[in-house]
Amino acid sequence: MNNNYNYSLNRPNGNIMVPDINTFGGMEEKQSIFAEDILSKNKGKYMKVYMSFSDSVEWCDRIFEGYLESWGRDFILLYDKKNNKRYMVWNLYIDFIEFNEPLNI
Repeated sequence: MNNNYNYSLNRPNGNIMVPDINTFGGMEEKQSIFAEDILSKNKGKYMKVYMSFSDSVEWCDRIFEGYLESWGRDFILLYDKKNNKRYMVWNLYIDFIEFNEPLNI
């Protein structure tokens, strides 16, 4: 019995198909989740955004803290209540994001 399978992960609509073998041996298509999707479900939550600016001597590594106010394809807008400031940070420089409470996914 030949158990070689070839799966194409690239779909015409741009989504990636992740093979998931169910109890019947078939495949199901899993939904793709992007950072924007997670952010949209967690508006208003407090977060820390860890960023790196490798070309800067002054700002090599920086942490921005605040409440998630808005987001876009390439940015996140945070509101810092302590200092009454808003920060728009570019996704290009984000290393990771930390939330102090469970996320809605």
